Amino acid sequence: MRVLSILVGLTIWGGAPAQVILTEVMFDPAGPEASDEFVEIYNPGSEPVDLSGWQIGDGAGFDFLAETPGSGLILQAQQYAIILDSDYFADSSTTYNALIPPEALILSIDGTTLGSAGLSNSTAEVVMLINAAQDTVQRYLYSLGNTPGYSDEKIELNEDNSPANWGDSRRLHGTPGARNTLTRPVFDLAITRFELLSATLAAGGNAPFEAVVKNSGRVVIGDFRWETFYDWNHNHWPDEDEIQDITLFSAFLQPDDSLEIAEEFSNIPFGEVPFGAAVRFNNDGDSSNNVMVRSALVDNPAGVGLVINEIMFQPATGLAEWVELYNHGGEAINLRYLFFADARDTVSISAGDDLIEPGEFIVLGGDSAIAGQYAIAPERLRINSRFPTLNNDFDDLRLLGPTFITYDRVNYAQDWYGREVEPGTSLEKLNPAFNGQIKQNWAASAAPGGSTPGKENSLLITALPAQGQLEIVPNPFSPDGDGREDFAAIHFQLPVETAFINLRIFDTRGRMIRRLADGEPAGSRGQFVWDGKDEQGRIARIGAYICLLEGLNAERQVRAGLKKAIILVKK
Repeated sequence: MRVLSILVGLTIWGGAPAQVILTEVMFDPAGPEASDEFVEIYNPGSEPVDLSGWQIGDGAGFDFLAETPGSGLILQAQQYAIILDSDYFADSSTTYNALIPPEALILSIDGTTLGSAGLSNSTAEVVMLINAAQDTVQRYLYSLGNTPGYSDEKIELNEDNSPANWGDSRRLHGTPGARNTLTRPVFDLAITRFELLSATLAAGGNAPFEAVVKNSGRVVIGDFRWETFYDWNHNHWPDEDEIQDITLFSAFLQPDDSLEIAEEFSNIPFGEVPFGAAVRFNNDGDSSNNVMVRSALVDNPAGVGLVINEIMFQPATGLAEWVELYNHGGEAINLRYLFFADARDTVSISAGDDLIEPGEFIVLGGDSAIAGQYAIAPERLRINSRFPTLNNDFDDLRLLGPTFITYDRVNYAQDWYGREVEPGTSLEKLNPAFNGQIKQNWAASAAPGGSTPGKENSLLITALPAQGQLEIVPNPFSPDGDGREDFAAIHFQLPVETAFINLRIFDTRGRMIRRLADGEPAGSRGQFVWDGKDEQGRIARIGAYICLLEGLNAERQVRAGLKKAIILVKK
């Protein structure tokens, strides 16, 4: 935080004001003209003014100012007074009740209408304010053409009543008893510019910005506070837990002078970030211009661990296409800011905030029937009716960040399967951490149903063993139907990513008695079960047998061969 200390003076800007001045004229109200016309006056001086015997009129008719219950006729220094037609009270009008601040002085007149017959909407009239000594204190010729309900307002609070110092109010019903919409407050610091300087922002990096603070008030200003924040709750104000940095400035800022600020947000977060800046100053007369917020999309290609993990681009007849995504990173990811694309189309993954935790899967598709077709839990599905139609021969799939930077890419082709497949077989990634653009890191699913949407891939490789391993449990086993150790589970691991498995059982004479697998597709690990029966369905004799497993490549050449003895007993 940097602190600059400079002595600050106070200088009034503008001409010396009259003792009491005209500040607003409502000659064409939105409500009834008989009751809703008003004139506003203001005491810009430092002493109170007694309005007893003062008159208001239009040159042709005058009325004495009259107090209302509880008001009196003393106009305090720096106080507004609103002069309402007496019919406003007689007719029980409420047009201005909620607009008049409690500190304003509410007055009326001793006649029935302002001026000779009310303020004209068709002929411009001179509004005159006369004091008890019969001196004309103020006179103003109002202009016509206002939209009904929009008053004439004085701009600078001085005795100048020339047309250049008046204008149409910016607010329906005007500002009775309060600062005009065209009048600058005494104290007003405003942020007039706040711009991020980089179009491409990355999470964890910096977001440089430039800002301009202007003294829009009427006196010299110093000692203000500058804050940067993230407007997470979108209330357009820096709450305590949102503030990122605070800087105190002590410097002279003359009216209409500006201060340029160049700083940066550091270690910015991922997603749609509402960057905010605020200026704070005691007694600021207009808080509406103290804050600016600029939202920007922040990418995180290095930190978002979401990958394309399985692709169903050639489903069985009547079934839907889909893509499985997996978070292999260490942090939850908000899917709201991510997109999925193929070579032709791009779609959002989720319409709102939607977190996928580390180690979780989701399945993205275009048809909600996917849940029933593939037995996918509903919470794992993300359906977008505009999901692209995937090409059966080749396609270019991508995960995109908020600014459409590519996070993951798979430009698959039909031959990535690695073998002949039936429709309904998915393309599986061998490990989520592998490079998705390399053909050898993908293969046809070996799952019994042809795919594993929302679950661990059938071909998942965590680490390839240095050599093949074969384990049989239990061994010995006793397939006698007593419910105990009736089956032998044959577990294997191969030093290859994928293979076609032959698994046969031989007796000690070398005769094959059972074929458990014949060219079955598999990943680097898996298992088969022997129930102790031969090819004819009879329980084999008690004794030792040889389990022979072969792992073949796509050309049906043996890549790995494993064998192990298995003992069949009866209890």
